[in-house]
Amino acid sequence: MPLERCTETTCFGCGACAAVCPRDAIAMTPGEGGFPYPRVDAAQCVRCGLCDRVCPIGATEPLLRAPRQAFAAWARDAGARAASTSGGAFTACAKATLAAGGAVCGAELRLAERRVRHAVIAEPADLPRIRKTKYVQSETVPALREAMRLLGAGRTVLFAGTPCQVAGWRRLTARFGERALACDLVCGGVPSPALFARYLAEEERRAGAPLADYDFRDKRDGWNLPCVRLTFANGSETRRPLRLDAFYATFAAKLSCRLSCATCPFARCERVGDLTFADCWHVARFRADYDDGRGTSLVLANSEAGERLLGDATVLWRGPYDVAHAIASNEPLRKPLGASPGRADFLSAALADGASPRRLTWRTLGVRWLVRAWLTRKAKRAIRFLRRGHA
Repeated sequence: MPLERCTETTCFGCGACAAVCPRDAIAMTPGEGGFPYPRVDAAQCVRCGLCDRVCPIGATEPLLRAPRQAFAAWARDAGARAASTSGGAFTACAKATLAAGGAVCGAELRLAERRVRHAVIAEPADLPRIRKTKYVQSETVPALREAMRLLGAGRTVLFAGTPCQVAGWRRLTARFGERALACDLVCGGVPSPALFARYLAEEERRAGAPLADYDFRDKRDGWNLPCVRLTFANGSETRRPLRLDAFYATFAAKLSCRLSCATCPFARCERVGDLTFADCWHVARFRADYDDGRGTSLVLANSEAGERLLGDATVLWRGPYDVAHAIASNEPLRKPLGASPGRADFLSAALADGASPRRLTWRTLGVRWLVRAWLTRKAKRAIRFLRRGHA
Protein backbone atom coordinates (compact mmCIF):
# COMPACT_ATOMS: atom_id res chain seq x y z
CA MET A 1 0.00 0.00 0.00
CA PRO A 2 1.17 3.59 -0.62
CA LEU A 3 2.24 5.87 2.24
CA GLU A 4 3.23 2.99 4.51
CA ARG A 5 5.78 5.16 6.32
CA CYS A 6 3.06 7.71 7.09
CA THR A 7 1.78 7.11 10.65
CA GLU A 8 0.20 9.24 13.37
CA THR A 9 3.61 10.01 14.83
CA THR A 10 5.50 10.60 11.57
CA CYS A 11 2.99 12.39 9.31
CA PHE A 12 3.32 16.18 9.09
CA GLY A 13 -0.05 16.73 7.41
CA CYS A 14 1.59 18.78 4.64
CA GLY A 15 -0.91 17.56 2.01
CA ALA A 16 1.64 17.04 -0.78
CA CYS A 17 0.52 13.43 -1.29
CA ALA A 18 -3.12 14.40 -1.77
CA ALA A 19 -2.22 17.33 -4.04
CA VAL A 20 -0.15 15.19 -6.40
CA CYS A 21 -2.55 12.24 -6.69
CA PRO A 22 -3.87 12.08 -10.28
CA ARG A 23 -6.88 10.00 -9.26
CA ASP A 24 -8.02 12.00 -6.20
CA ALA A 25 -7.55 8.78 -4.27
CA ILE A 26 -6.09 10.54 -1.22
CA ALA A 27 -8.12 12.75 1.11
CA MET A 28 -6.82 14.65 4.13
CA THR A 29 -9.27 13.70 6.88
CA PRO A 30 -9.37 14.43 10.64
CA GLY A 31 -7.52 11.85 12.71
CA GLU A 32 -5.74 11.84 16.07
CA GLY A 33 -6.31 15.10 17.93
CA GLY A 34 -8.37 16.49 15.06
CA PHE A 35 -5.30 16.82 12.81
CA PRO A 36 -5.44 16.06 9.05
CA TYR A 37 -4.03 12.71 7.92
CA PRO A 38 -4.05 11.16 4.43
CA ARG A 39 -6.59 8.41 3.82
CA VAL A 40 -6.20 6.33 0.66
CA ASP A 41 -9.21 5.08 -1.27
CA ALA A 42 -7.93 1.66 -2.37
CA ALA A 43 -10.59 1.42 -5.07
CA GLN A 44 -9.31 4.59 -6.76
CA CYS A 45 -5.57 4.10 -6.16
CA VAL A 46 -3.56 2.85 -9.19
CA ARG A 47 -0.28 2.39 -7.23
CA CYS A 48 1.55 5.00 -9.34
CA GLY A 49 3.86 5.88 -6.43
CA LEU A 50 3.64 9.66 -6.84
CA CYS A 51 2.47 10.14 -3.26
CA ASP A 52 5.48 8.32 -1.83
CA ARG A 53 7.76 10.27 -4.17
CA VAL A 54 6.68 13.67 -2.82
CA CYS A 55 6.23 12.69 0.84
CA PRO A 56 8.93 14.43 2.93
CA ILE A 57 8.95 11.82 5.72
CA GLY A 58 12.47 10.45 6.03
CA ALA A 59 13.72 12.68 3.20
CA THR A 60 14.52 15.89 5.04
CA GLU A 61 18.33 16.03 4.96
CA PRO A 62 18.73 16.82 1.21
CA LEU A 63 16.29 19.72 1.58
CA LEU A 64 18.13 21.52 4.38
CA ARG A 65 20.59 24.39 3.92
CA ALA A 66 22.63 26.45 6.34
CA PRO A 67 21.72 30.17 6.45
CA ARG A 68 23.93 32.29 4.18
CA GLN A 69 22.99 35.62 5.79
CA ALA A 70 20.83 36.87 8.66
CA PHE A 71 19.03 40.18 8.99
CA ALA A 72 16.82 42.15 11.33
CA ALA A 73 14.18 43.73 9.12
CA TRP A 74 10.94 45.65 8.88
CA ALA A 75 8.70 47.07 6.18
CA ARG A 76 9.47 50.70 5.37
CA ASP A 77 5.74 51.34 5.03
CA ALA A 78 4.45 52.02 8.56
CA GLY A 79 0.97 50.73 7.71
CA ALA A 80 2.24 47.39 6.41
CA ARG A 81 4.48 47.01 9.44
CA ALA A 82 1.65 47.81 11.87
CA ALA A 83 -0.64 45.32 10.11
CA SER A 84 1.96 42.52 10.38
CA THR A 85 2.66 40.22 13.32
CA SER A 86 6.30 41.28 13.60
CA GLY A 87 8.13 43.53 11.11
CA GLY A 88 6.32 42.81 7.86
CA ALA A 89 9.20 41.01 6.07
CA PHE A 90 6.87 38.46 4.48
CA THR A 91 4.62 41.24 3.17
CA ALA A 92 7.59 42.98 1.55
CA CYS A 93 8.78 39.79 -0.19
CA ALA A 94 5.24 38.91 -1.25
CA LYS A 95 4.84 42.37 -2.80
CA ALA A 96 8.08 41.90 -4.75
CA THR A 97 6.85 38.54 -6.06
CA LEU A 98 3.50 39.98 -7.12
CA ALA A 99 5.14 43.01 -8.75
CA ALA A 100 7.18 40.62 -10.92
CA GLY A 101 4.00 38.91 -12.14
CA GLY A 102 4.12 35.97 -9.72
CA ALA A 103 1.62 34.62 -7.21
CA VAL A 104 1.86 34.01 -3.46
CA CYS A 105 0.47 31.09 -1.45
CA GLY A 106 -0.05 31.57 2.29
CA ALA A 107 -2.34 30.74 5.21
CA GLU A 108 -5.71 32.48 5.46
CA LEU A 109 -8.03 32.51 8.47
CA ARG A 110 -11.55 31.53 7.35
CA LEU A 111 -13.34 32.83 10.41
CA ALA A 112 -16.87 31.88 9.35
CA GLU A 113 -15.64 28.31 8.82
CA ARG A 114 -13.51 28.34 12.00
CA ARG A 115 -10.45 27.06 10.21
CA VAL A 116 -7.17 28.12 8.57
CA ARG A 117 -6.60 27.26 4.94
CA HIS A 118 -3.87 28.12 2.44
CA ALA A 119 -4.91 30.40 -0.41
CA VAL A 120 -3.22 31.61 -3.60
CA ILE A 121 -3.30 35.33 -4.37
CA ALA A 122 -2.17 37.29 -7.43
CA GLU A 123 -3.05 40.86 -6.42
CA PRO A 124 -1.50 43.12 -3.72
CA ALA A 125 -5.00 44.02 -2.52
CA ASP A 126 -5.42 40.42 -1.34
CA LEU A 127 -2.27 40.39 0.82
CA PRO A 128 -4.19 41.07 4.09
CA ARG A 129 -5.86 37.67 3.65
CA ILE A 130 -2.59 35.77 4.07
CA ARG A 131 -0.69 38.21 6.28
CA LYS A 132 -0.02 37.59 9.99
CA THR A 133 0.65 34.55 12.13
CA LYS A 134 -1.98 31.83 12.63
CA TYR A 135 -1.33 29.36 15.44
CA VAL A 136 -3.30 26.51 13.81
CA GLN A 137 -2.42 23.81 11.29
CA SER A 138 -3.75 24.91 7.91
CA GLU A 139 -5.39 22.95 5.12
CA THR A 140 -3.21 23.05 2.00
CA VAL A 141 -4.44 20.73 -0.76
CA PRO A 142 -6.64 23.02 -2.92
CA ALA A 143 -4.04 25.81 -2.75
CA LEU A 144 -1.20 23.43 -3.63
CA ARG A 145 -3.09 22.27 -6.70
CA GLU A 146 -3.78 25.86 -7.79
CA ALA A 147 -0.13 26.81 -7.24
CA MET A 148 0.98 23.80 -9.30
CA ARG A 149 -1.34 24.91 -12.11
CA LEU A 150 0.23 28.38 -12.12
CA LEU A 151 3.75 26.93 -12.12
CA GLY A 152 2.79 24.74 -15.06
CA ALA A 153 1.62 27.86 -16.89
CA GLY A 154 5.04 29.47 -16.45
CA ARG A 155 4.33 31.68 -13.41
CA THR A 156 6.53 32.08 -10.33
CA VAL A 157 4.92 31.17 -7.00
CA LEU A 158 6.14 32.06 -3.51
CA PHE A 159 4.89 29.54 -0.94
CA ALA A 160 4.87 30.45 2.77
CA GLY A 161 4.28 27.88 5.49
CA THR A 162 5.68 25.80 8.29
CA PRO A 163 8.95 23.97 7.51
CA CYS A 164 7.17 20.64 7.02
CA GLN A 165 4.70 22.24 4.61
CA VAL A 166 7.61 23.82 2.73
CA ALA A 167 9.35 20.42 2.58
CA GLY A 168 6.25 18.95 0.93
CA TRP A 169 6.10 21.96 -1.39
CA ARG A 170 9.72 21.57 -2.48
CA ARG A 171 9.35 17.85 -3.23
CA LEU A 172 6.07 18.50 -5.03
CA THR A 173 7.50 21.30 -7.19
CA ALA A 174 11.13 20.17 -7.68
CA ARG A 175 10.82 20.13 -11.47
CA PHE A 176 9.96 23.84 -11.58
CA GLY A 177 13.31 24.94 -10.12
CA GLU A 178 13.62 28.48 -8.78
CA ARG A 179 10.17 29.52 -10.00
CA ALA A 180 8.85 27.56 -7.00
CA LEU A 181 10.10 29.81 -4.21
CA ALA A 182 9.54 29.08 -0.53
CA CYS A 183 9.78 30.85 2.80
CA ASP A 184 9.51 28.80 5.97
CA LEU A 185 8.53 30.04 9.40
CA VAL A 186 10.39 29.36 12.62
CA CYS A 187 7.71 27.10 14.06
CA GLY A 188 7.13 25.95 17.63
CA GLY A 189 4.51 23.38 16.61
CA VAL A 190 1.05 23.43 15.02
CA PRO A 191 -2.02 23.35 17.29
CA SER A 192 -5.08 21.24 16.56
CA PRO A 193 -7.57 22.72 14.06
CA ALA A 194 -10.39 20.84 15.79
CA LEU A 195 -9.48 22.38 19.15
CA PHE A 196 -9.35 25.85 17.55
CA ALA A 197 -12.84 25.42 16.11
CA ARG A 198 -14.15 24.32 19.54
CA TYR A 199 -12.44 27.28 21.19
CA LEU A 200 -13.98 29.80 18.77
CA ALA A 201 -17.42 28.27 19.21
CA GLU A 202 -17.13 28.59 22.98
CA GLU A 203 -16.00 32.22 22.74
CA GLU A 204 -18.99 33.02 20.53
CA ARG A 205 -21.37 31.37 22.99
CA ARG A 206 -19.92 33.37 25.87
CA ALA A 207 -20.18 36.63 23.90
CA GLY A 208 -23.65 35.87 22.56
CA ALA A 209 -22.55 36.89 19.06
CA PRO A 210 -20.50 35.51 16.16
CA LEU A 211 -16.90 36.62 15.69
CA ALA A 212 -16.31 39.40 13.16
CA ASP A 213 -12.52 39.44 13.48
CA TYR A 214 -9.79 37.48 15.25
CA ASP A 215 -6.12 38.37 15.68
CA PHE A 216 -3.75 35.75 17.08
CA ARG A 217 -1.26 38.49 18.01
CA ASP A 218 -2.48 42.07 18.23
CA LYS A 219 0.28 44.72 18.58
CA ARG A 220 -1.79 47.57 20.00
CA ASP A 221 0.27 47.55 23.21
CA GLY A 222 3.48 47.03 21.27
CA TRP A 223 5.24 44.13 19.58
CA ASN A 224 6.78 42.97 22.86
CA LEU A 225 3.39 42.92 24.61
CA PRO A 226 1.13 41.03 22.18
CA CYS A 227 -2.49 40.13 22.89
CA VAL A 228 -5.09 37.85 21.39
CA ARG A 229 -7.92 40.05 20.11
CA LEU A 230 -11.49 38.87 19.49
CA THR A 231 -13.98 41.27 17.88
CA PHE A 232 -17.64 40.22 17.81
CA ALA A 233 -20.48 41.15 15.47
CA ASN A 234 -22.31 42.93 18.31
CA GLY A 235 -19.43 45.44 18.56
CA SER A 236 -17.82 44.01 21.70
CA GLU A 237 -14.11 43.28 21.83
CA THR A 238 -11.94 41.11 24.06
CA ARG A 239 -8.16 41.40 24.34
CA ARG A 240 -6.00 39.06 26.42
CA PRO A 241 -2.24 38.67 26.91
CA LEU A 242 -1.16 35.58 25.00
CA ARG A 243 -0.54 33.30 27.95
CA LEU A 244 -3.81 34.37 29.56
CA ASP A 245 -5.76 33.20 26.51
CA ALA A 246 -6.91 29.60 26.80
CA PHE A 247 -6.14 28.54 23.23
CA TYR A 248 -2.67 30.11 23.10
CA ALA A 249 -1.91 28.75 26.58
CA THR A 250 -2.49 25.17 25.39
CA PHE A 251 -0.01 25.81 22.57
CA ALA A 252 2.59 27.34 24.90
CA ALA A 253 2.15 24.44 27.34
CA LYS A 254 2.65 21.88 24.50
CA LEU A 255 -0.81 20.41 25.04
CA SER A 256 -2.32 20.96 21.59
CA CYS A 257 0.33 20.32 18.93
CA ARG A 258 0.58 17.56 16.35
CA LEU A 259 2.35 14.37 17.45
CA SER A 260 5.10 14.74 14.84
CA CYS A 261 5.95 18.20 16.22
CA ALA A 262 7.50 16.57 19.30
CA THR A 263 10.36 15.18 17.19
CA CYS A 264 10.28 17.64 14.28
CA PRO A 265 13.32 17.12 12.01
CA PHE A 266 13.10 20.76 10.84
CA ALA A 267 13.60 22.31 14.30
CA ARG A 268 17.24 23.24 13.66
CA CYS A 269 19.32 26.07 12.25
CA GLU A 270 19.55 24.48 8.78
CA ARG A 271 16.44 25.52 6.88
CA VAL A 272 14.22 24.13 4.13
CA GLY A 273 13.02 27.44 2.63
CA ASP A 274 14.82 29.93 0.41
CA LEU A 275 14.05 32.40 3.18
CA THR A 276 13.14 31.92 6.83
CA PHE A 277 10.97 34.38 8.76
CA ALA A 278 10.52 34.75 12.51
CA ASP A 279 10.19 37.33 15.25
CA CYS A 280 13.58 38.84 16.05
CA TRP A 281 13.14 38.19 19.76
CA HIS A 282 15.52 39.89 22.23
CA VAL A 283 16.99 41.94 19.38
CA ALA A 284 17.60 44.89 21.73
CA ARG A 285 20.30 42.87 23.49
CA PHE A 286 22.22 42.84 20.21
CA ARG A 287 21.27 46.23 18.81
CA ALA A 288 18.99 48.56 20.78
CA ASP A 289 18.29 50.58 17.62
CA TYR A 290 16.77 47.49 15.98
CA ASP A 291 13.86 47.48 18.45
CA ASP A 292 11.49 50.45 18.51
CA GLY A 293 8.58 48.38 19.84
CA ARG A 294 6.75 48.30 16.51
CA GLY A 295 7.93 44.86 15.40
CA THR A 296 11.20 43.48 14.03
CA SER A 297 11.43 40.44 11.76
CA LEU A 298 14.27 37.95 11.71
CA VAL A 299 15.12 36.97 8.13
CA LEU A 300 17.49 34.16 7.19
CA ALA A 301 18.59 33.96 3.55
CA ASN A 302 19.29 30.30 2.80
CA SER A 303 19.78 30.22 -0.97
CA GLU A 304 20.79 32.40 -3.90
CA ALA A 305 17.12 32.61 -4.90
CA GLY A 306 16.27 33.83 -1.40
CA GLU A 307 18.98 36.49 -1.55
CA ARG A 308 17.69 37.70 -4.91
CA LEU A 309 14.14 37.94 -3.57
CA LEU A 310 15.38 40.00 -0.62
CA GLY A 311 17.21 42.27 -3.04
CA ASP A 312 13.99 42.76 -5.01
CA ALA A 313 12.07 43.63 -1.83
CA THR A 314 13.11 47.28 -1.85
CA VAL A 315 10.25 48.21 0.49
CA LEU A 316 12.03 46.25 3.24
CA TRP A 317 14.62 47.82 5.55
CA ARG A 318 17.17 45.34 6.81
CA GLY A 319 20.27 45.41 8.98
CA PRO A 320 22.91 42.71 9.50
CA TYR A 321 22.27 40.28 12.33
CA ASP A 322 24.25 37.59 14.11
CA VAL A 323 23.05 34.09 13.14
CA ALA A 324 24.30 32.70 16.47
CA HIS A 325 22.23 35.26 18.37
CA ALA A 326 19.17 34.41 16.24
CA ILE A 327 19.57 30.74 17.10
CA ALA A 328 20.01 31.45 20.80
CA SER A 329 16.83 33.58 20.87
CA ASN A 330 14.59 31.14 18.96
CA GLU A 331 14.32 27.68 20.51
CA PRO A 332 12.85 26.02 17.37
CA LEU A 333 16.13 26.84 15.60
CA ARG A 334 17.85 24.56 18.12
CA LYS A 335 15.50 21.69 18.98
CA PRO A 336 11.92 20.38 18.62
CA LEU A 337 9.38 21.06 21.33
CA GLY A 338 9.47 17.53 22.80
CA ALA A 339 6.60 15.42 24.08
CA SER A 340 4.13 16.56 26.72
CA PRO A 341 2.91 13.73 28.97
CA GLY A 342 -0.53 15.31 29.42
CA ARG A 343 -1.18 16.08 25.77
CA ALA A 344 -3.20 13.00 24.76
CA ASP A 345 -5.49 13.15 27.80
CA PHE A 346 -6.04 16.89 27.39
CA LEU A 347 -6.96 16.74 23.69
CA SER A 348 -9.20 13.73 24.21
CA ALA A 349 -11.09 15.53 26.98
CA ALA A 350 -11.20 18.90 25.20
CA LEU A 351 -12.63 17.42 22.00
CA ALA A 352 -15.26 15.31 23.75
CA ASP A 353 -18.91 16.17 23.16
CA GLY A 354 -20.09 18.93 25.50
CA ALA A 355 -16.60 19.75 26.77
CA SER A 356 -15.50 23.30 27.59
CA PRO A 357 -11.92 23.66 26.26
CA ARG A 358 -11.53 26.95 28.10
CA ARG A 359 -12.42 25.56 31.53
CA LEU A 360 -10.42 22.41 30.91
CA THR A 361 -7.35 24.47 29.96
CA TRP A 362 -7.28 26.41 33.22
CA ARG A 363 -8.11 23.32 35.25
CA THR A 364 -5.14 21.56 33.62
CA LEU A 365 -2.63 24.41 33.85
CA GLY A 366 -3.72 25.66 37.26
CA VAL A 367 -3.31 28.89 39.22
CA ARG A 368 0.49 28.79 39.02
CA TRP A 369 0.37 29.23 35.24
CA LEU A 370 -2.00 32.21 35.52
CA VAL A 371 0.09 33.93 38.19
CA ARG A 372 3.33 33.39 36.27
CA ALA A 373 1.76 34.73 33.05
CA TRP A 374 0.43 37.80 34.85
CA LEU A 375 3.77 38.55 36.53
CA THR A 376 5.66 38.09 33.25
CA ARG A 377 3.37 40.62 31.59
CA LYS A 378 3.97 43.13 34.39
CA ALA A 379 7.74 42.63 34.15
CA LYS A 380 7.72 43.24 30.39
CA ARG A 381 5.78 46.47 30.86
CA ALA A 382 8.29 47.63 33.46
CA ILE A 383 11.23 46.85 31.18
CA ARG A 384 9.63 48.74 28.31
CA PHE A 385 9.03 51.74 30.59
CA LEU A 386 12.65 51.77 31.77
CA ARG A 387 13.98 51.51 28.21
CA ARG A 388 11.85 54.46 27.13
CA GLY A 389 13.12 56.42 30.09
CA HIS A 390 16.72 55.88 29.00
CA ALA A 391 16.09 56.42 25.30
